[in-house]
Amino acid sequence: MTASEFRYLQAIEQIKEEKGRVIMTDVADRLAFARASVYKKLLSLEQQGLVVKDGGKLIELTAKGKSEFENVRRFSEKCRDVLAEHTGLDKKFLTHDSVNMACALSQRCRNALLTDADN
Repeated sequence: MTASEFRYLQAIEQIKEEKGRVIMTDVADRLAFARASVYKKLLSLEQQGLVVKDGGKLIELTAKGKSEFENVRRFSEKCRDVLAEHTGLDKKFLTHDSVNMACALSQRCRNALLTDADN
């Protein structure tokens, strides 16, 4: 999953929590992107099996989307903690970098680091 894809899934989850439902214009507004760009990205996410459009308008994360989102979210938090520890920067300033870091690493590397961190 790319950092961009993660941020789309994150926006969808946040909007769903706030409004109870998500439509494309909500995502476009949240991310401050053109609707045409959001439409293309949502189509790509749907083709990957990460989101589904219910009735053509409502957008939801699939079980696969929720699982992958949660995995990257968890790992990005671990990355944020490590970055904070090694840089001395406040965690709240490292969220963007930690998501980029988490998405740049392979799944195999993420799994190894998460397993190591849990022990």
